[in-house]
Amino acid sequence: MSTEALRVLAFDTSAHVTSLAICHGQTVIERHEVADAKHAETLLPNVKAMLAEAGWALAQIDVIGVGVGPGSFTGVRVGVATAKGLGLALQKPVIPVVSLDALAHEALRVTDSLRIAACLDAFKGELFCAVYTRDGNELQRERAPFHATPELVRESLAAISGDELLALVGAGITRYPELLADAPGAWQIYDGIAAPRAGVVAQLAAARFIAGDVPELAKVTPVYLRDSDAQLPKVPLRV
Repeated sequence: MSTEALRVLAFDTSAHVTSLAICHGQTVIERHEVADAKHAETLLPNVKAMLAEAGWALAQIDVIGVGVGPGSFTGVRVGVATAKGLGLALQKPVIPVVSLDALAHEALRVTDSLRIAACLDAFKGELFCAVYTRDGNELQRERAPFHATPELVRESLAAISGDELLALVGAGITRYPELLADAPGAWQIYDGIAAPRAGVVAQLAAARFIAGDVPELAKVTPVYLRDSDAQLPKVPLRV
């Protein structure tokens, strides 16, 4: 099946926004709603409303894409559990997409930088971050997702980027101003890209599906990077 023929349902609930999309070829319908930690209450009603708007039945969906974090522990759990529940009920493949990957790919439309950093709030005074290098319209991870204090993230990004241009996206940038304290002048901040967008999750999920990269449902799991807030280590972490 070609990408144009696929009917993809995708969502990401890793951040403060419930982002949903349904895609069929060049037709994309998206919804973004500030969730205020109410993803569980808003996700399925929004899925139902979007399907009705598109005139789709649930059974017509070919692929389900889901942002698997890192991000809000509760939000990620809700998103992954919902995707797996739908996948099991419909007998459709569920394709996990790392939320930072989706966030970084969104930056491709606004920057020509060859290096992109995506940052989300990890709460408790920390950030989730990953760094990517660009090859045309493709991204490769240069630094896998990690979490650390804003100061340590800044040091890590400065060591990677040096004097070269670095584009930064994600709500974590504005959440922790200390991330930008004494930042290199070659850093470009795109604060308009704050949360992973489901339309990008859908694109990445469709590409994985077409490539045959379809995991077993049991292997679709959240990417937390650290223990839950109730189990945080006493020593702040690590880059």
